[in-house]
Amino acid sequence: MAGRWAGAFFLSAFVAYGVGSALAGRPAGVALVLANSVLVAAIGALAFRALRRSHPGVAWGYLVARGAEAFLLAAGLVLRDRYGDGAAELAYQLAMLSLGLGSLPFCLALARRRWLPRWFAGWGVAGYALLAAGAAAELAGVGTGVALAVPGGLFEIALGVLLLIRGLAPATAASPGPPATDSPAITAAPPATAVGTAATAAGGAGRSRAHRAALAAGVGLLLMAVLAGWANFGVVQPLLAADAADTAARLPAQRPALTLAVVALFAVACLDVLVGWALRAFLDHAQPTVALLAAWCRTGYAVVLAVAVAHLTGVAGLLRDGAGADRLRADGYPGLTGFQQVWSLGLLLFGVHLLLVGWLARRSDAVPTWVAALVAVAGAGYLADSAGPLVAAGYPVQVAGVTFVGEVVLLGWLLVHAARHRRTPARPVAPDADVRPLAAT
Repeated sequence: MAGRWAGAFFLSAFVAYGVGSALAGRPAGVALVLANSVLVAAIGALAFRALRRSHPGVAWGYLVARGAEAFLLAAGLVLRDRYGDGAAELAYQLAMLSLGLGSLPFCLALARRRWLPRWFAGWGVAGYALLAAGAAAELAGVGTGVALAVPGGLFEIALGVLLLIRGLAPATAASPGPPATDSPAITAAPPATAVGTAATAAGGAGRSRAHRAALAAGVGLLLMAVLAGWANFGVVQPLLAADAADTAARLPAQRPALTLAVVALFAVACLDVLVGWALRAFLDHAQPTVALLAAWCRTGYAVVLAVAVAHLTGVAGLLRDGAGADRLRADGYPGLTGFQQVWSLGLLLFGVHLLLVGWLARRSDAVPTWVAALVAVAGAGYLADSAGPLVAAGYPVQVAGVTFVGEVVLLGWLLVHAARHRRTPARPVAPDADVRPLAAT
């Protein structure tokens, strides 16, 4: 049933966005584009539900990619009204880039599950790869038109029809199981070796899950550090260091870098969600409720960050439209400062997240106490820097400039922990001495 709902949503979203775009600027068009965003997010949720056990990484990636697409397409409505067509076009291309990249492993997973024929999944991979390539080219300023989007668009229509007809059924029928018999079943305790093997498998599965979560969180944090560090400190902050007039004069030369910074920061927002839930999986054993709360805090922070980056998207859109100095002073500089202000506000949630992660790490047997303490201190630093300006005007201190070391330590420790776990074989669990195989009677 979920597969048929997904098929209906694929087709409905295609129609809603197509008609909504044609009615741009009208209330009906706005309503249809917003409905499309809801449908897109629902597709991601249904796919996540179907794949989270067999392909958890693919499920999370597709869910976040579809969520980012839904956000960006809806944000395009606001950006068009506030900044113009260039900003809306950038948001659209970012959405298509997210859709294309997130759907590549999704199609491969459907083929592995035999929910799609291999040739059909190959069509999807090729179509989404072309879609992502076209979106990347458009973001780089190379016009490709709609040609590269056609194969992916046709695939989504065909996939919607296929799912609507048969749902998520295997492409080939499964072989029937052994015939049932009328003979009574003989119940016996499992052999001691079987008990030990089962316990070993269960323990190994738990360790494997923790290893994957630690590795995913560590790699995600590393990518975020590189992308956010370059985008914020290499592109945005130098522009904010000047006044409005000077910034307006320097912005046109920064168009390629600012567009790339927007892409990088949206990627950081997506990675924030993935890292938050990977940390939840890694620390869930310490206290499940707190781990869940920590994950949602980081997810909320990621949404706030995405809203902040939308301001930068508007500024990049002004440059794409060739706005003059007056427009850049009036809207460009406020867009940059708006990014900074909204992001700083979101760091309140980020600080709470790190405090909770530090508390969970302290309760966990896997994480050293000193790592947990540094993470908690980093969270307190972000809280102080975010709340300080709200309490005292002209707040002069930047505590997080020192305490951020806790994040770096967590990043490094997670990667080292994952590497060590990978090299450590699972130790067998001794069978229960009280378990004895039943003698034949």
